Amino acid sequence: MNSPFENEVSMRRTGFLLLLLAVAVALVLAAVAVLSQFWNVMDSPDLRSGGARQGPAPALETAPQPALQAYLAEKRRISESYAWTDASRRQARIPVEAAMRALAERSGLPADRRAAYLMGLEEEP
Repeated sequence: MNSPFENEVSMRRTGFLLLLLAVAVALVLAAVAVLSQFWNVMDSPDLRSGGARQGPAPALETAPQPALQAYLAEKRRISESYAWTDASRRQARIPVEAAMRALAERSGLPADRRAAYLMGLEEEP
């Protein structure tokens, strides 16, 4: 028959390991303190200013809304207009709506040739 205490851990061993751990932590902390004094860590230029390096102040806009609105209006104008991107190679920009209609309409070409034609990889049928 099993005795009721055979699966329990010895408190003497556990107490000894805890004491050993506490001594190790104390030794590490003492070593850090001695080395920081030896290396004069507080005399370092990085730590004199509180650890933060000061650089130039960021150039922020006080009211970025007009610049954002102008940027969005320019992007909208570009996406809704026709223009040459490279006239020598006959590449043009078309409005997004027109591009979607061109892709959606039936041209009578097989799908692989229609995609190649719309991307400019193939001449007109």
